[in-house]
Amino acid sequence: MSLKITNLNKQIDHHATLIDLDFTVEPGQIVGIIGRNGVGKTTLFRTINGQYLPDTGQVLVDDQAVSAQPELRQRLSFVDPQANFFKGVTAKQIAWYYRATYPEFDQAKFDQLMTRYQLPVDQKLRHFSKGMFGLFTIILSVSTKATYLFLDEPLDGLDVIIRKNVLNILIDEVANGDHAILIASHNLSELEGIIDRVLMLKDGRIKHDYQLETMRAQARKMQVVYRDKTIPAVLREQGHIISVSGRVIVVVFENFTPALADQLTATKPVFQEALPLSLTDLFVANLTDEHDYELLS
Repeated sequence: MSLKITNLNKQIDHHATLIDLDFTVEPGQIVGIIGRNGVGKTTLFRTINGQYLPDTGQVLVDDQAVSAQPELRQRLSFVDPQANFFKGVTAKQIAWYYRATYPEFDQAKFDQLMTRYQLPVDQKLRHFSKGMFGLFTIILSVSTKATYLFLDEPLDGLDVIIRKNVLNILIDEVANGDHAILIASHNLSELEGIIDRVLMLKDGRIKHDYQLETMRAQARKMQVVYRDKTIPAVLREQGHIISVSGRVIVVVFENFTPALADQLTATKPVFQEALPLSLTDLFVANLTDEHDYELLS
């Protein structure tokens, strides 16, 4: 059982937004989709879920093309936070629509979560605050009982207490191995605490597909200090420099082998230490462009 995206391409306004995307997601996974603003995260979710038609490529559920079998869309759920038709109706009316669309819609779960978080079911969604609306989209998503849930910035606008509860809801959804969640978010610190894997998008392509457990075992974030401001070639060629402050350099090595450790020692730093490596570090290391900051040499 899997969701497979093959050779997916999509242009928006004659601009190549998604280019040759290939990846597979299986139930039991929470996958983070990260990238800079405008990289195509929302377009990816809309294309997979049929709001946009792909220019080329396929979306397969259990090796069956969704385009040929529209009923397979019941296995996918994407509550688009930018969907304008939501705004003029009540939460109860939206739940009725989704209950008609998803045969396994869990009305009891929907009612219980709406009550727990004190969201008014008879109030039109245009009167919801940003945080209320974000929380509602999550409740609606998990209530569909779809196998694959797509969440676009689900933590945006939620206070810290509600965010922690929401993260627990999402973890519970995948705990039994029947569901997978794909989350597009800029809230990297909290995303890191729940995801197993991250797809990093850059220029419309998948730049990296990280298994976080493997990455933590192989990568190192190092702080090194030299006697002068010269940056050794090994740092530039085999690492990602994420900051330079005078003679202090912070660099991420994605494959820190014993041989690389020896090369680093051979540069004769006056001080070096390993620092905790975060998802934010990987984001900065891979997605920072030259015009974002100037490396001092």
